[in-house]
This record gives sequence, C-alpha cells and structure tokens, in this order.
Amino acid sequence: MKIIGKTYLILSVSVVLLGLLLSWFYRPYIYSNNLNDFGLADTIGSLVSVIGFCCFVWGFKSYSNREKNKQIILATLVYSFGWEFAGLLGIYGTFDPKDIVAALLSGLLTFVIKEIVDRKPSKNQN
Repeated sequence: MKIIGKTYLILSVSVVLLGLLLSWFYRPYIYSNNLNDFGLADTIGSLVSVIGFCCFVWGFKSYSNREKNKQIILATLVYSFGWEFAGLLGIYGTFDPKDIVAALLSGLLTFVIKEIVDRKPSKNQN
C-alpha cells in the first residue's frame, strides 16, 4: 500500500473515531447541561460522514483527481439529501435541515483534505 493510501486510511479511521467519541461523550454532556452549541452535537455524524467514507475508499485504491471530485460530490449528495430525505419519508431516522448543512460542509472539508494530502511538493522546496 502506498503512503498516500495509508494516509487516507489513517484519516478515515481518525475521523470516524473522533465522531464516535464526540457522540459518546460530547453530545451527552451538551444535552445533560442544556447547553447551546449551535447544533453541533446533533450533526456530528453528518460532519464526519463524507470525510470518513471518501478517505476510506481512497485508502484502498488510487483514483484520479477528477474521480475523487466525483466521489466527493456523489457522497455529499447521498449523505446530505438522500439520507436526510429518508428521514422525512419515515424510512430511517428523522429529518433535520442542520444535517444537510453539516453533510455539505463535510463534502467541502473532504475536498480541502484531498487537496492537502494530494499536493505535490514544489521543485523549489528542499
């Protein structure tokens, strides 16, 4: 496995673990103390969804930049609209517009992470 693939796998596992830890500890703390965190506790899963999924997929196979961008868009659309509207239709969970925004933000963060990880060092750097 190439270093880039390992980097993406480490990122995926780290982001998913962070999401789980926040769900297990941060969310109950916010709820039990009746704190306003502007909806962060409610949207943890949506914030880590696209990042965790895309980085996991990229950890096992190399894709072109164009393919990765398509995967980010597809995952963002599925998580933000498909998943949330399943809640609106009563198929799974509940509908929450904040989760749509969080999943869109997750897609944007995934793009930024991809750009940083895939950045090629310039020839002027030692």
